[in-house]
Amino acid sequence: MLARFRLLCVLICAFLAAACSYHSRLSADIYPTENRSPALPVRLLLASDTSGQKYFVFKDYHLSTAVHAYKIDLRKGALIATADALGTLFSQVTVDKPKHATEYDYLVRLTYHVTDPRENSLESVQWLNYSQMPHLQTHVTLTFENPQTGEVFYTAYATRQHQVELNNTTAAALRAETASSLSLALPLTTSVYTQQMGERIKYTLSRDLRHCLEEIMQTLQADQAVFTGQ
Repeated sequence: MLARFRLLCVLICAFLAAACSYHSRLSADIYPTENRSPALPVRLLLASDTSGQKYFVFKDYHLSTAVHAYKIDLRKGALIATADALGTLFSQVTVDKPKHATEYDYLVRLTYHVTDPRENSLESVQWLNYSQMPHLQTHVTLTFENPQTGEVFYTAYATRQHQVELNNTTAAALRAETASSLSLALPLTTSVYTQQMGERIKYTLSRDLRHCLEEIMQTLQADQAVFTGQ
């Protein structure tokens, strides 16, 4: 009987842990490509080994106990979004390893990371009410290098900062979880809230990355003579 009780406790703990976790990745369609400007006759190789954050990891706490954990893969989505953005301006954009850059006019390196300006580490953010929702600050840098010499030719940077906002669905899920904190419904309400909150975090990350890239593309378009020599 004791062994069965222990097994039940382990299963319940495992279920709660799974219910409290959100794992996802940035989507591949962050940057719109319908409206393209006349392409500049410049060939770019976007380095596939991006620098900066590979994952966004965030935990929120209730009464000093980690209740919800979020992990979002940033790498592929950010790289595709950057390639799509550059493709709206330049005639050829290829994602590959930097060693192949000698066949192109410029090697472009993406640096992308997200911080909370109020905290030393996103993994230590704590909030207990709406007024303390996390603020996410997105930083995007594109560095253009001469593929022959490695010399930096051009650098463009943009940043955005927004607080994660709860939509009606997420707010309702949070209220349901709070109301069921001492009931058997907690695993269900926790799972619903965690997934809803994870989607809001991913939405904020995707939107701010897109806005940063849009600003950088505007800067590049204004400076197009730098790349064409005209």
